[in-house]
Amino acid sequence: MLLAGSISLGIFGCSSEDTSAPSTPEKTEAVAMAQPAIDLSKVFELRIEGKTDEAIDLLRTLNEQHPTSVEVMVQLARSLLDSKQFSLAAFRFEQALSLKEDTQLSREAAEAHYLAQDFDSAIERYRPYLATSPEDPDSQLRYARLLSEKGKDTEAINAFSKASKEATADDCLIMGNLFLRKKLLPQAKHWYGESSRRSNAPPTQPLLGLLLVAKQEKNDREAETTILALEKIEPGILETTDLAAYSTDLLKRRRLADFIAGGLDVRGKSITQLASALLTGKKTTPLRGSPVLGSSKLPPSRESELFADETKEEKKEPPRPEPILSIPTETSPPKRMSLADAFSAPVGEIENVAGAAESPLDLGQQAYLDGSFTSALLHARDALKKNPQDALAWRLCSQAHFQLGETDQAEMTILEAIRHRPVDLDMRLDYLRIARETLSSKRYLQELEKVREIFPDSTEILWELARRYHIVENMPVTAAVLYRKIVQISPPNSAIAEQAQMELVKLRN
Repeated sequence: MLLAGSISLGIFGCSSEDTSAPSTPEKTEAVAMAQPAIDLSKVFELRIEGKTDEAIDLLRTLNEQHPTSVEVMVQLARSLLDSKQFSLAAFRFEQALSLKEDTQLSREAAEAHYLAQDFDSAIERYRPYLATSPEDPDSQLRYARLLSEKGKDTEAINAFSKASKEATADDCLIMGNLFLRKKLLPQAKHWYGESSRRSNAPPTQPLLGLLLVAKQEKNDREAETTILALEKIEPGILETTDLAAYSTDLLKRRRLADFIAGGLDVRGKSITQLASALLTGKKTTPLRGSPVLGSSKLPPSRESELFADETKEEKKEPPRPEPILSIPTETSPPKRMSLADAFSAPVGEIENVAGAAESPLDLGQQAYLDGSFTSALLHARDALKKNPQDALAWRLCSQAHFQLGETDQAEMTILEAIRHRPVDLDMRLDYLRIARETLSSKRYLQELEKVREIFPDSTEILWELARRYHIVENMPVTAAVLYRKIVQISPPNSAIAEQAQMELVKLRN
């Protein structure tokens, strides 16, 4: 009887276990859903008081009690960051992300990985965050720097272009180096100039970059000027670089007559000795193309009336030196532009026409491309004396004025160019770039609408208008209509259409 009772009890127990097994997950889920909220007020109090270690101990206890609580894990990760335990903080952020995908958590995890020197993981976590929040310049720039350090040049350039306005002098120097490695010399030259302009320190590194650009362009005049600028700022700096032999040979070749006139035997002389002889003897043998140091802008034009007739004395005036640091101020591509757009030439670049190099307009365009904006202005004035209705000459005047920081004159002259070519889209775009700096927000929006009426199928105008309504005017419905219009009229695989599509997705969400 005892044996029969034991068997019956066993059978009943198995039957009961089998029938209850399928319902276990539902019960567990119900318990999890009914779990009361965790009180973290004490944790916040400890963190505010700076008692980080006590907060960490409390959070670890709570984590053991509630191992699936994302909120506890995030607070623990942040407290570990406060105590500079970066690797552990990154680990806890990753735990939280495994339970809940969140772009903001991705950013915090990326920063923790960065501080822990785990750059590959930081890149991987920044990528999804910036895909949804591209207008975070600090994260964008840190992401770009990491990509550059890892040798991902193309991705780094694309990332830098999205936050170029907030880029530091060091960031601009990195961009110059990236473009130089890709043999995109006009862009490299531009960003080396920006690095110099945004730095309060002596621009030795940007000048070294400009010397490398001049060497690759085989532009001996700019190379000579840059060499002398470097040696004036920091004598002996070229001796420690791979450019010492090149610089020595160039000065001997270009300035041999000056050395002979000064009684200097150049045999066996270093670049520092040769440059010193030229710099100290500048009263008797003026330097050609002497740079203006410590400033990235040319002095304003001395003529009050740009297109007044020249006097005989003005015609006899010697040519003005062309500063090496007269590099276009930033005309960074808008955040919507593709990588190919970022590689394009700076605004205002006009193709040189073979066989017409002697005309004043061609000389002015070449001077502009060389960064000699005062010379470009003077050549454009000569072209306008021959033909006051030359719209391209008026446009060149506007571009030169704008690069010199003379926005009022730039606006006046581009309007004159538009008067002679009212349906030229490029000139209208030039005007809008200037108007963005000179007009109020309301007036600038009105000007955008006017230009849109003239060029209703211009994706550039539609994009600028859409962004204005989206970001500045806070009118998402109107912006969405314009984004859809861009998608409709853009060619297949258009970068601007893809960006417009992304903005539509964000607006729907």
